[in-house]
Parts: sequence; structure tokens; C-alpha cells
Amino acid sequence: MPKVPLHSRNPLRVLLVSPLPPPSGGIGRWAVLALGWLKTKPEASVSLVDTAPRWRAVEDLKLWKRAAGGVLQGLRDAWRTVVQFLVFRPHVLHLNTSAQLRGPWDTGILAVAALMRVPSIYHIHMGRLPEVMARNGGEWWGLRWALALADRVVVLDQASEQALKRFLPSQQVVRLPNAIAPPPVANAHSEPEPPNVLYLGHVVPSKGMRELMGAWRQLCPQGWRLRLAGLGSAAYRKELLGIAGAEAQVEFLGDLSPEVAWRHMQAADICVLPTYTEGFPNVILEAMAAGKAVISTRVGAIPEMLDADGEEPCGLVIAPRDVGALADGLRELMGNFRLREALGRRAHAKVLRCYTTDVVFGQLLSLWRGVGGEGHNVGVQNLSPGTH
Repeated sequence: MPKVPLHSRNPLRVLLVSPLPPPSGGIGRWAVLALGWLKTKPEASVSLVDTAPRWRAVEDLKLWKRAAGGVLQGLRDAWRTVVQFLVFRPHVLHLNTSAQLRGPWDTGILAVAALMRVPSIYHIHMGRLPEVMARNGGEWWGLRWALALADRVVVLDQASEQALKRFLPSQQVVRLPNAIAPPPVANAHSEPEPPNVLYLGHVVPSKGMRELMGAWRQLCPQGWRLRLAGLGSAAYRKELLGIAGAEAQVEFLGDLSPEVAWRHMQAADICVLPTYTEGFPNVILEAMAAGKAVISTRVGAIPEMLDADGEEPCGLVIAPRDVGALADGLRELMGNFRLREALGRRAHAKVLRCYTTDVVFGQLLSLWRGVGGEGHNVGVQNLSPGTH
């Protein structure tokens, strides 16, 4: 198991159960950032159990395949986690989850932690929790026992925090945003880029790809390009091009390394994320850090990130699945350079104020100390960043 080599006589030992890339994903990127930041912190030593699903393609979402493969991987990951409880002897368990089908497995791991008297933090990386609770279906019943077992439950957005406080004691719930490393200095481009709108993420239906193609077809903008970067099947790309139309200026860039993706982000004029569901999307943080105008949907933490309902918003927010609203928002941004500049400037300032690794992971370290009983107790309510 990879460990963060920290030099301290008595560091706080944290067992982190989380996916790591590949494949790329929000939770994995969170873990990479956290582990990198912790390398310079002697206060904590972290042992990792990597739970990333590498037995299927990211875009392969067939329920039977996820269930069958997930059972086998779950048994392996559970064994590795139990071994770490015995060998590493953690002061704190930090379990990252995307929920969905993972509730029963998460419950089992948290039950082991409770039996071994190890305090636990259950970190839910999704923004659908209020809807899941309201439906009261199988996903909620899989989650509710895990929630009850955890000493602290971490959520990403205000709506999830409020919903969960109706089920759990208020002091058990923590709201903590995702983080981004301090943005590097922008690179100068040797050749001028054509004006372009960038989508960065998995090219799958739940990200609103059909709506994006439909909006682009409505706009048919002259001189502008739409670029899509991320994993996706060739068949689905062909389907999307059929929706956009033969005259559409659409480029599929494929899966990009973080360095190349950042260069494309810097070269973009607008960043678009028309997703149906989200937690606290890293691509929005990256666009904000790059000082780009963003248009996205009112799901998860996105309205809070972009201060959509404030006096000085950092981006445009529309309803999901609304092709007309997406086309109108893109048209407004594409036709107004000053608006793009103002949104990007505010977004960049908010990232530096609220979402850098020092700000967010400093709060995480305080949470670990408090839960781990190191004598550094911090009130949970102080860890909820609010609206900034």
C-alpha cells in the first residue's frame, strides 16, 4: 500500500480508502491532491487502499457488469482494508465514496472501524444526496446505515448538508469543498487560437452531451469551435456529431494528460459543463483558476461555486437538460467579451480565496485531528465554509 512519507515521531495515522487514477475521476483527483499536499505535513501519516474500478471502461455503465465486477473487487478491497486496520493501526479512517451501489460495502468497512474502535469519516463525493433521500429507494437504504456508523459525514454542497442534518445530529455533518492546487502561471501561446468553447470531462450522456450538441446546432456560430476533451466511445462521438450537424465546428480531443488539458483550458474562451448531476466538479475549479467564463447547470455545488445567486456571479447557471437555455447562455457569453472577462476575473479571485489546497486541506487536517482525538479538537461547524 503506498504511504505518504512523513517525518514525525508521533504523526496522526490516517487510513484513506479511496480510488486513485486511472481512470481519471473527481474522487481520484481529490486523493492525488490531498496526498501531494500532505507530503510536506509531518502531523499526519497516510496509508492508502486504492479502490479504483479498473475492470471496466469508464463509459461502460451496464448495471449487471458494475454489480458483478464490483462484488469481486469489493471482496479484494475489503480484505486489503482489514489488513491495513491490523498492520497500520490507524487513528482515523477516511472513506471516500460516490454512493450509488457502494452503500452496503461502505457500511461493512465502517462497521469494521467501529468494532476496532477507530473513529471514521465518511466522505460523500456527489451532489444527489437530497434527491436520493427524497426517493427513499434502494440507494438510500444502502447509504443510511453507513451514515449512522460514521463519526463524521463530509458532504460537498449546502443542499446536501441541510438534507443530511434532518437525518443526523448537526454536529456529525461537515461541509468541505474540493480543492485545487495554486494555478500555474499562464503560458503564452505562440500562435493565436481561434475562439473556442471547451468541454472537459467524460464524454457520456449524463454530462449533457446531447443537449450541448443540440445547442451548438441552434447557434451554428461563425468562427467559433466547440472542443470536447475526455474519454468516450467512437460510436457515441459519431452519434453526437450527427446531432450537431455536418457544418458544426466540433473537435473531439480524446483523453488528455493534465498538462495538455490545462493548456487547452488556458486557450479556451468559455468552459461549458451541461451535466445532469454533479458533486463539486474539479473542471469548474480548473476553469475558475484559469480565469475563464463558465456556463454550467444548477446541480450539486455548482451554484455555490459560481455564486450564481449572488450580486457578483462567477459564471452562468442554467437548468439541466434545457437545450434552449444552454444555447442562450452560450450566445450571451460568445457575444460579450467584457462579460467573459468579468466572470473570469471574479472566478479566479474566488479560487484563491476559498479553494486552494492550503485552505481546504488545512481544514481537512483539522477535522482529522479532532476526530482522531489528538487534542486538537475543532468545532465541526467551523469547517463548513459557507458561501464565502
